[in-house]
Amino acid sequence: MRAIGLVFVPNSVRLAALRMFGAQIGRGVLMRPRVRVTSPARLAIGEDSWIGEAVTLDSAGSIRIGANVVVSQAAALLSPAGAHGELVVESGAWIALRARVTGPVTIGRRAVVGAAAMVSRDVAPGTVVVASVITDDSDPDIAGPDL
Repeated sequence: MRAIGLVFVPNSVRLAALRMFGAQIGRGVLMRPRVRVTSPARLAIGEDSWIGEAVTLDSAGSIRIGANVVVSQAAALLSPAGAHGELVVESGAWIALRARVTGPVTIGRRAVVGAAAMVSRDVAPGTVVVASVITDDSDPDIAGPDL
């Protein structure tokens, strides 16, 4: 019988391992499986934040995530090495499914970076950033009837 490649690691063990390598993680943080952190010593996560499955936290530079933040599944926060400044996600913000944030930038309080959006500049508090949609009008089934 083939061995199953999935191993269940409790949230508390994942967080303890990150803390052991220097990450600053607040109380009540939930980190789902398959989260990739490249440099825990450059990562800070505030209380009651939620990090979704398969998120990438590429902290070659510094990443600071505030309290009550949601980073949804397969999102990526990328802070390049040697960048002057840090990638900051302020409290109450939401980084949606498959969004990509490249720092150093600041995502303001209660801002939303929508699904599949790409951000490389600061986002003002309360702002919603959405991905541009590309449609193919050449297929009549997609475009609908001609009027």
